[in-house]
Amino acid sequence: VFFLMIRRPPRSTQGVSSAASDVYKRQMYYFLKIMVPIPVAHFICDYAIKFFYFALDITWLLTRSFTPQRFFDEMKGISDGANIPYMDFLRISLFPELIKAACTLVGAWGNATFDKNAYFLRGFDWDTNSPMQKSHLIVVYHSTEPDSITYATLGYCGLIGALTVVNEKGLALGMKHWPSTPNDNVSTQRAGKPFHFALRDIGQFKYKLADAIKEMNDITRTVSIHIGLMTAESNTYREIRYSADKVSVYDDKSYPQVDEYHPLIPGVTYVDRNIQPTDDDCLGSLLKSKHGKITPEFFFRELAPLHRSGAVSYTHLRAHETSLHLVCRLLLEKK
Repeated sequence: VFFLMIRRPPRSTQGVSSAASDVYKRQMYYFLKIMVPIPVAHFICDYAIKFFYFALDITWLLTRSFTPQRFFDEMKGISDGANIPYMDFLRISLFPELIKAACTLVGAWGNATFDKNAYFLRGFDWDTNSPMQKSHLIVVYHSTEPDSITYATLGYCGLIGALTVVNEKGLALGMKHWPSTPNDNVSTQRAGKPFHFALRDIGQFKYKLADAIKEMNDITRTVSIHIGLMTAESNTYREIRYSADKVSVYDDKSYPQVDEYHPLIPGVTYVDRNIQPTDDDCLGSLLKSKHGKITPEFFFRELAPLHRSGAVSYTHLRAHETSLHLVCRLLLEKK
């Protein structure tokens, strides 16, 4: 895992520290030469790669007028300092707008947790063999922009934006891909502010639950995603369905799926790694079994591994299995 601390957004070659340039140079060359071509080249040909780049270029053209200039300044500064072609850096940074991510979101608060405080898990459920696993990056920003809050983003080298973000005033949020169905009655569009730029801005400038939700409603949105949002100010967590035409907010009493696979649990809201509505009761069963005793360690050791998180392989839990864990793991392996 690479770790960077940025005192202000780099906007030129001189604005990038030598450490940041070195990290991006090594990891971005790996990303560009290995991560992007291999999955396609094994099956198709160079034309498919060109088409993939073309799709990213179209995404840039459709979203650039909605994107604050400081994001482009930051990418230009880093690409200059790391001697990486600017358009390649830009494409990799827009990559999430095309593929999004299949991840796990869990929030617990109040009587559900061991100390009645709110806790949030965003599991990166990438393939554990993915080249992304070699490109983890945590960036801490100490921006000098007015009203900015010190914040950190968790993602991969080349991502200027946020898949997960936390700030020093206690806001945390993360996303999961939402492949909507006709029954969801939502729409998507390509012209708007990329969601990972929107999430980063919320982490940089907001810390209240209501303000973060208002910001989501006010921007021109593009894709459909699930968002998990927790704030220390409210000491609670909300599950959000975010799409081009609306933002829907859910708590532990209002989440739309209520059945044997996704029971309502007081003080808990969650979305597992599967396409929703889920047909897997593993995550709900684990959360029910620990109700009133949920801790951050439980999130890390007992939830993320069972969902094959790229950050923590689910097989690591074998040494700690109870009968319930064993059943869940066997069900996952059967799938």
